[in-house]
Formats: sequence, structure tokens, C-alpha cells
Amino acid sequence: MPRNILRPLLTIMLCSLVLAPRPDSSGTVSFSHVPKKSLHNVRVLAGPDGGTAYTIKDLTYRSSSDPLITDLVLSFNTPSSRLARDDMRHYRINRGEYDFVTGDGALGKGCARFFKKEHGVSIETAGAGWLGSCDDLGSFTIEFRIKPHEVRDGAVIFSRVGYFSGTRRGIEIFVANGTIAAGLYGVFDKPTSDRYDVVLRRGTPISKGVWTHFSLSFDRLSGKLATCFNGQEAEVRYITTSGKPFNGVYTPSFGSRDTDGRIRCLDSPPAVIGADFSGCVDEFRISYRQYEDLEKSTALAYRNYHAVGRIGRIPFNVEGVITSPVYRFEGTGTLVREIRWNEERAQDTFIWMEFRISDCRFLEDDTGLKWYRIENNQKKIFLMKTGEGEYLRGRYYQWRAHLVASPDGARAPRFSGMEIDYRPDLPPAPPLFVEVAATGDRFITLRWKKNVDHDLLGYRIYYGTDSGKMDGLISTINGARIANGPGNIVQVKIDNDLIEENRGRDRKGKLSFPFLQNTVLYYFSVTAYDSYKPDTPYNHESALSKPVAARPYAGTDIR
Repeated sequence: MPRNILRPLLTIMLCSLVLAPRPDSSGTVSFSHVPKKSLHNVRVLAGPDGGTAYTIKDLTYRSSSDPLITDLVLSFNTPSSRLARDDMRHYRINRGEYDFVTGDGALGKGCARFFKKEHGVSIETAGAGWLGSCDDLGSFTIEFRIKPHEVRDGAVIFSRVGYFSGTRRGIEIFVANGTIAAGLYGVFDKPTSDRYDVVLRRGTPISKGVWTHFSLSFDRLSGKLATCFNGQEAEVRYITTSGKPFNGVYTPSFGSRDTDGRIRCLDSPPAVIGADFSGCVDEFRISYRQYEDLEKSTALAYRNYHAVGRIGRIPFNVEGVITSPVYRFEGTGTLVREIRWNEERAQDTFIWMEFRISDCRFLEDDTGLKWYRIENNQKKIFLMKTGEGEYLRGRYYQWRAHLVASPDGARAPRFSGMEIDYRPDLPPAPPLFVEVAATGDRFITLRWKKNVDHDLLGYRIYYGTDSGKMDGLISTINGARIANGPGNIVQVKIDNDLIEENRGRDRKGKLSFPFLQNTVLYYFSVTAYDSYKPDTPYNHESALSKPVAARPYAGTDIR
């Protein structure tokens, strides 16, 4: 081996033995205080260690429905011309046409009367709400009050049905045989076969000019699917493998299962209310709890605070909710290692927590980014995966704590000491010992010490004709990334064919990619980048290496 090549190699090997690893920059974020606007039915207390603690502010159900538990509410207390979103502001109203009737509603200020062909309310279901979800729907209740002008079989009161999968899929509530029926088409997923339809038709006859309260509820734990009329169960099915409670409960979902077993979103049809119904509709609500739970809480609400009906909604859940602002880590792809908090849970009280994180900035009330339930002292959050198969990592994050009172409304838990342990995903170290290995007729060969970062994906070579100004970028050779190979050295021969290949990849045309000409001086620097979301703005790329310069030259003509 020539001496001029051997000496740099020995230097690289010796230096690699004494290079210290990058320091661990892990840290902990403590949330001793959250803004007042982040508190819903929560008051601040002195914590046990002199810090800040939080508990439920009002145990008497004086507050309206918790917007973080209720998915959708339409109280129909305003004219259709002012109906842009539902009462919870979770959903956008695509179209709202009805007659607003005051003084004749089941609850609140008024109700919606549907009787014309163009009448109906169309609700956009795109987003992360329950109506737009393709994941497990969990326990849910759909309820409303109606007063028919005529009892006509086939009239559809509510529909959230799509056909993009090739079959009818969704939930429809309609009039059949003089009562209200509910059809769940392709919603339940049998473990060993295709989805199937469930239709509940038994119920109390409905009468013209009389208000009827109807609910459809499903308990995800027991598999109980039930319809209720004015608080009385009409029909019950157990959607399980055996037809008995808790035995192999089928999963409810609006999505479709693909060949690898994952549930995918195929379509998000609008949810429609009253489009084919003649009569009044009031207090339409979708919530995440089974009807029996709502009924018990509602009874307690009226006992503790009788004036609750004046606000036009019936609260069904007493919680204090702390929704943090959207915080920011220093870099993208940050790994959350543990989340923990202190809690004092009085008898029959409860605390549960949600967390979400993204590299893309989002708003505090963003409904498009999914929340994930977590446990106290849960570790390795970053190993959880999103529905798209990506790891739960990012730069912007938010947490939400739910403080649940005892069922009798007498006791509340205390929450304090929220902390998050994290570790930044640092960029790789800049490549070391970049040097010119050879020059020739319109080519230059570079080499550098192989980067040993565990998540290294590749290298990029920046070059130009002015020092400090890089006019070209080389990141692939024959379509493959420039990456580590055998040995301790990475070596790349740069010629005009390689420059042309990489120039073709620059679709935006931001760089000039000057071709190599003999006797012209060129400057080069090399970076390393990792495997986190490659080829996106969220990827981690090292700083530029120390620049080197070289001239292509054909050499002597005399041989």
C-alpha cells in the first residue's frame, strides 16, 4: 500500500480509539403550573410538597357536558342559518336546513322541525372524532328525542352509511313497523369471518305529536347492544361469539380490515339527521358511554342540581379536565421515555390520562390528531405505533388529565407532579477525516471515516465552486443511498454521470449542479443523516464536515 494512503488510515484508526461518545442529553419536563384556560371544571390547590395540585371544581353537575367525553351534540336551540358546527364544535355542518321552533322543544329553547324535501342536517365526518374514526369505536350511545308529524315506515332519522367498500357499512336509525329501528351494517368484525349486519326492530310504538326519547348503546366490555325508549330497554343483543356477555366481544368499527389484518379507512360519508323524516328532533347526542351509565349519572345530576335542564343539555359525567397547552421539544422525533404523575384518589374516584405527539405543529383544540390513553408511570411511549404504523415520536406534544368524581358526587381525586422523561433524537455526528483520495479527468474521489451512529441511514455530499456556497448535492449512486459498506472507510468517486443522476432527482430545481471541468477548483463537504422519516423535513442531518477542495485534471499527455 502506498505510504501516502497508509498514513491517513493509521491516523483514523488511532483517533477512533480515543473519541468520546456524544453526551446523553436526556431530560425531564415538570409541569408545576398550567394556564387557567387549560382547566375545565378544575380548581387549583396547594400540593402535598408545597407545589400545585388540582381537583374537581364543581361536584354538583353545574357545568355543561364535558366536551372531551361527548362526541357530538345538536341541541337545536338556534336557527339553521346559524348552524355552522355542532354544540361541542367538534364537527363542521356541511348543510343545515330545518324550521326552528321555539317553545316546543323537549329541552332547552327549541327544536328542529323537518318536513320539506330539502330539509336535513349534513355533518362532515372527516377528522379524529367518533363519527370519523376507523378504529375500535369502543362503548357508545346515540340518543335523541323526536315528535313525529306522521309515522311513516322507512323514514330515516339518522344515517352514517358509506358504500365505498362495495357494501353498505355504517349505522342507520329509521322508522319500521310504527317504531324506531336501528341497523348496524358491517360495523361488527367477527374474528373468523366477514362483517355482518345487526338490525334491532323491536320497540315501543311511537305516536304523532308525542315526544319520544330513543337511544342506541353498545358496551364494548360486555358486548351488550341495546335500544331504549323513554329509559326502558326494548331489545338487547350480545354481539359476542357465544351470544353471552363478555365472551368474545366483536369489535365495532367504521373501517375495513385489509389482507394484513389492519383496519383501514375507506370512506368518510357525511352523517345525516332528519333528511327523510317528518317531525321534530331535539337534543341529538353521541357520547362514549353506555346508556345505563348515562342514566345513573343523569339521575344524580337532577338530584344534585335541578336547574340543569335550563342550559339545554343534560350533563352525564362529572369530570375535571386539564388540557395542557401544546408544548415543544427542541427537535423532531423526540422519544418520550416515561410519563408519570402523583394522585390522591379518594374512595370511588379515578384519574386517567391521554397524550399525543407529532412532528407537525398542531393547535390545542385540534380534532385531527389522535389522543392515546396512557397509564401512570408508563415507560417507552416512543415504542407505541400510530394507526399509520409510525412510532409515537415528535416535536410538539400535549397531555390531558381526567379527574373523575365518585358516583355519589361527594369525593374528588387530586392530581399533581406531572412529569415527562424524554430523550432527543440527535442528528448523527458530522463525518470525520473527509479528504480527497484521488483526482483525474473530470472526476474527484472523496473518502471519510465511516460514521458509527446506530441509526445512520446515509450520507450527502455538498459541493460548489465557491467556498461556503454549495450548488450541488449528491446523495445516491445508481439509485441507492450513499451508505456504509465493509471496512472503516467510505469512498465515493464523483464524476459527471453521478452528478447528472442526482441533478435529475432535484425536481424543484433549486440547485445548479455544476458539472466537473478540468482545472476548476471545487469545494466539498459531507453530512450524515439518520433513519427517522428520511427525505422529509423531520429527518435529522448532521452539520457539514470540514470542507475540502480539489481540481479535476487529466494529467500528463506524455506516457
